[in-house]
Amino acid sequence: MSAHESEWTLRRLRVGELTASDAARVRAHVAECPACGATLRALEEEQAGFEAALSFDDFEAGVRRAERRQRAARPAAARRWLPPVVALAASVLVVALVRPMLSQGSGWDRSKGSDALVELRVGGGPGPQREARVDVPEALDHGERVMLGYRAGTHRFVAAVSVDAIGEVTPLHPEAGQSAPVEPGDAMHWLPGSWEFTGSGAERVVVVLSDEPLAVDTLVEAARRAFMSVNGDLERLPTLAVPGEQTHWVLLKP
Repeated sequence: MSAHESEWTLRRLRVGELTASDAARVRAHVAECPACGATLRALEEEQAGFEAALSFDDFEAGVRRAERRQRAARPAAARRWLPPVVALAASVLVVALVRPMLSQGSGWDRSKGSDALVELRVGGGPGPQREARVDVPEALDHGERVMLGYRAGTHRFVAAVSVDAIGEVTPLHPEAGQSAPVEPGDAMHWLPGSWEFTGSGAERVVVVLSDEPLAVDTLVEAARRAFMSVNGDLERLPTLAVPGEQTHWVLLKP
């Protein structure tokens, strides 16, 4: 019997991130290995439990209030913030699927030695909840929203921004000031609220975990410079010129 597959490899198998050959190899191993088979079944049960306990429908009550606030503050806003839900208890969040982060300057290679993990989860639409992948654009349906979760590892601060197809950069968390202190503990933590990206075209979401606080204005300006460096091609946007570990997703709005 060969060595057991790591939990991370089994998670990647579940979300379709392995190559066809690697997926076939891992499936063959799981079929013959009771321990890995049990781990994979546990991941499936965790996912089912997560979706039952953390419903994007819980955010619906705040949509209209958030829309009114955004229209008053910025009439041309192309995205909506939806308030947090009290039910996001740590006991629920630990079942979330997670992924390694990208180090500044490392291109799109997964960072080595980092225990920081992040996730972008899509839900609230007609289909089931799902985890967005970092290696391919994620198509959104009408009404779908996203939530951002992290496990900070040794990092102490977190910030998130989005960039749309015309180069407008929006601070998602926090909205101003400096990047927010991370929540303590090794469980997954979720940024408050969820976001619906309206309009059309692509939207890139970036989460940065850092050891020192970053000014939100600095992060926004770094995103603008990155956008200009690729002539607005969000799928080619490089890592932002700020310290810390980054994860990027490209979302395709309906």
